[in-house]
Amino acid sequence: MKIGAVKKIIKIAVDAVMFVLFLLLMEYHLLLSVAHEWLGISLFVLFIAHNALNYKWYAVLFKGKYTAMRIVQTVVNFLLLVAIIGCIVSSVLISSTVFAWMNVSGAMAGRTIHLIATSWTFILMSIHLGLHWVVFVGMTKRIKMPELAVTIIKWILRVVVIAVGIYGIVVFVQRAFYEELFLLTEFKQFNYDISAFAYLLQTVAMSATFVSATYYLKKLGLFIKKRRNDL
Repeated sequence: MKIGAVKKIIKIAVDAVMFVLFLLLMEYHLLLSVAHEWLGISLFVLFIAHNALNYKWYAVLFKGKYTAMRIVQTVVNFLLLVAIIGCIVSSVLISSTVFAWMNVSGAMAGRTIHLIATSWTFILMSIHLGLHWVVFVGMTKRIKMPELAVTIIKWILRVVVIAVGIYGIVVFVQRAFYEELFLLTEFKQFNYDISAFAYLLQTVAMSATFVSATYYLKKLGLFIKKRRNDL
């Protein structure tokens, strides 16, 4: 296997684990504090690895032409970077176990920052994934199957995407997730009666809504650009 292919697999693996860890971190009210903090530290380590593996993106940041799509991707990446830094800083401020020995003041401000930073990280991470979802779609296209089977699978997936998208919107509204995004509340009321697994599935559905919406909006944008170039 070529070095480039191995590096690509490692990148996908790191990104996948990061995404799963963040989904688990979204269940902070159902996890022990110490577990939540160590999962956060693990995510931070993978975040550093992710940036190291994608150093070329930083190297060409001020090179080449900035198309509309490149501008969107760059803005999303930087906003995500700011949000994650907010998560890291606020985590230290509100830590009750791992970083408690530092005795850092500012717990109240830390909670506020953590609330808004984690919610925006979740949204921006989903959008970021949607902008690069074409990579995963391309991998599935390499699987050789009869044309009829491909058509059937495509339609099944479209129905699933629509269903999950609708459910994700319902979860977004039921959880009043917009309150965290725009700091419309300082404290969230959680439903402790729901199981951790059910809550995780709801979070996945909400993320999938933003991933699929971003992916198809990007496809629409590229389609419109192609039509204009063909005229």
